[in-house]
Amino acid sequence: MIQKRKNVLLVRNAEFKDFGGGERFPVLLAEILNKYGYASYVASRSPLVLNFASNKSIKTIKGWWWKRQNWSGLRVTLTPFYFLWQLILFFWYIYIVVKNKVSILHLQGKDDFIAGTIAGKLLRKKVIWTDHADLKHLFNNLYVWYKNPIGKAVYLCGLMADSIVIVSQNEYQLIFNKIKSNNRLKNKIELIYNGVSDSKYKYHKKSNKLTTFGLATRLVVDKGFSEAIEAFNQLSAKYEDVLMKIIGDGPDSKMFKKQAKNNKKIIFTGHIDDPYSEILNLDIFMHPTYHESFSMSIVEASMLALPIIATRVGGNPEIIIDHKTGLLVDVKDVKSLYSAMEELYLDKKLRSKLAKEARKQYLEKFNFDDIVKNQYIPLYEK
Repeated sequence: MIQKRKNVLLVRNAEFKDFGGGERFPVLLAEILNKYGYASYVASRSPLVLNFASNKSIKTIKGWWWKRQNWSGLRVTLTPFYFLWQLILFFWYIYIVVKNKVSILHLQGKDDFIAGTIAGKLLRKKVIWTDHADLKHLFNNLYVWYKNPIGKAVYLCGLMADSIVIVSQNEYQLIFNKIKSNNRLKNKIELIYNGVSDSKYKYHKKSNKLTTFGLATRLVVDKGFSEAIEAFNQLSAKYEDVLMKIIGDGPDSKMFKKQAKNNKKIIFTGHIDDPYSEILNLDIFMHPTYHESFSMSIVEASMLALPIIATRVGGNPEIIIDHKTGLLVDVKDVKSLYSAMEELYLDKKLRSKLAKEARKQYLEKFNFDDIVKNQYIPLYEK
């Protein structure tokens, strides 16, 4: 039990339409931290993040965020404006930290890595980063003096931070490949997997008349929806008792609805505030993404004890052990995806086995309450 109450500022900014694992992370973390005596604030410019936090009775602060995030190529000539923006953000951080008596800043994005870290260390506060797949890009051309000034600024602030959390072994290795072997930044990097709290038994699972496949993530091309729809079109042409649910919303939703318009067995639910009730009632969960640092969607499906099909990319193989905790398929490969879908459709025993093993692994490795208690709180306190 924490003896002294500490105020934690959890900061996460993103595109306003984005609401994935990285955006849910600070809210879920705050919820658990509050149980252990911390006073947590979630700061963001994203209305989706702020609403999610408010619905869970987490204190929120409307933050500052500049939508322009790409400063590469010819845009590099505009970086003086970016650093002017960072100066403004720095003074905002000073004000917020002093006003709310913040003891720990937990930052989760490029802009906040710079301004938040400088402000936090100037005020002698603890600064923790959690990287949601940004650093592997930010550290490109780190040793080429005339390229990537913003990445170099992030790197220098990383040397000031107390700890840098990486969410998968794959990301860990990609970042290590960007910096020299004797670099002292490596001593600050720690691997802590993301997770979700166990809420499986809050929902009632219904019996489906049709074998129901489903996806639940942002509707963007890179998540593999097009391949999933094409594979399901082939499956539903061969087997009548199948259904597909696409849970969520996103900028490319119209494209996918157009692709699926001739198949009445594909249902788009749109955005759902609490998607677990829909996900739990799937028979097979799919995540055919093109790239992934660490998939909260897969962890959630594991928590809900579902058989899973996922692509063999990024951190997915750290969660899915092929034919043990799920099935792995090749990226952008409709044929591979179709074969996995058909295999699970035909083999109910395999579905049951994969679901049980996925749930067992979740309890051992990805229960977020245990992760926060055993890994994040010691990080805050050491």
